[in-house]
Amino acid sequence: MIEPEPFQLSTPWRDGDRIDQRYTCDGRDVAPPLSWSVVPEGTVEIALAMVDASAVSDGQPFVHWVIAGLDPDEIALAEGDVPPTAVQGINFFGDVGYGGPCPPPGDDPHVYRITAYALNQTAGVADETPAIEFLEAVEAVTIESVDLTGTYQR
Repeated sequence: MIEPEPFQLSTPWRDGDRIDQRYTCDGRDVAPPLSWSVVPEGTVEIALAMVDASAVSDGQPFVHWVIAGLDPDEIALAEGDVPPTAVQGINFFGDVGYGGPCPPPGDDPHVYRITAYALNQTAGVADETPAIEFLEAVEAVTIESVDLTGTYQR
């Protein structure tokens, strides 16, 4: 029996490499282009998140971005693109949408994890849902996830 190809995520940087400044608060602060492949059978929606694993706020990793409502047949998200079907949560900066890496100057490099979630039903969240609540709803209907990391230091 042939094994199905794995669910994969691609970013403009290699896993673990430095995130290009254009995607940070020191650059254009625009969401990077992302692509995914071979979604698991039964996937009805894709969600994405970017979390700073090096920073904690109120006991939670610092959430830079959560977006859901992405069509699994559309295997890429262009730089800064938010499709009309998408919903975005309130990030830890207090804004809806993407807020790029922006660690305090002088900190050691922060590690940012971008995760793609394959959902077996819609996430059932609305625009402007707080990030942690948004992620909990996404994770409750996730059938598979894949992630990559990048680092950034100021």
